[in-house]
Amino acid sequence: MEEVEKGKNKKGKRRLIIFLVFILFLIVGILLYSRFIAVKRLHVKEYRIVNENLKEIHGYKIAHLSDIHFGKTTTSSDLKKIVAKINLTKPDILIFTGDLIDKDTKLTEKMKEEIENILKTIDKTILKYCIKGEDDLKFSSYDFIMENAGFVSLDDTYKTLYIDKDNFFFLAGLKSTKDASSIEGRLGDVKQFISTLEKRPMYSIFVMHEPDFVDMIDTDSFNLVLAGHSHGGQVQIPFLGGIIYPKYATKHHLNYSKIGNTDFYISSGIGTTTYGFRLFNPPSFNFYRLVSY
Repeated sequence: MEEVEKGKNKKGKRRLIIFLVFILFLIVGILLYSRFIAVKRLHVKEYRIVNENLKEIHGYKIAHLSDIHFGKTTTSSDLKKIVAKINLTKPDILIFTGDLIDKDTKLTEKMKEEIENILKTIDKTILKYCIKGEDDLKFSSYDFIMENAGFVSLDDTYKTLYIDKDNFFFLAGLKSTKDASSIEGRLGDVKQFISTLEKRPMYSIFVMHEPDFVDMIDTDSFNLVLAGHSHGGQVQIPFLGGIIYPKYATKHHLNYSKIGNTDFYISSGIGTTTYGFRLFNPPSFNFYRLVSY
């Protein structure tokens, strides 16, 4: 009997060891996949935005790019692939919602030149717009790179884009901030312009980095708000969603939500920050098709 019991114990221990080894390999496999494979699997999230005021520009396309974090897990080769994918969508307008370069990147002159030259190759019918994310504030060369790459800044300002003499787009933006109390003052020019309009724009877009600050914006003045920063949580659990969201993306981090009559979209972004992993949440950019019906 003792020998039988010993045999059972040995089998039990062997099974436990095999199970623990399996779990270990599974964990290591998931970590390797999320670090080296998942961060490269670019995805396009397509959305159809319906608004009856869009008859004059029915079918217009907007590409929304965010959180590249160049130098973390995004390389020059990755950026070229991203631009090639964007160009396949043939956008009329491209909007970048911040964090071009990762805060921990030691930016060299060669990197600056590579980023600028790659971003130059983005094809668009009309214009490319951008705002700064919190990491971009750390790099004095950001404005130089984006301007040379053909982007128009919407940092704490606005632009009008006339379709014809009677109809125009209105675009406004807010660059990244850690001081929420300064937002109202920084958007003074935007509010002043809106108050002087005799006729509402055919369509208005507000661009920001941190989505939680949407609660401080007069969303009634805009048809569409675009943000980034959340990274979609980077690591997601099926049926539960993201597990870790950065500060100022804890309240608002869904891909889409409706605030009154305003459509609010948050890009999950391209790169990674803090920890260089993505799981069940591939790098992506948003693609919106504006239609009147």
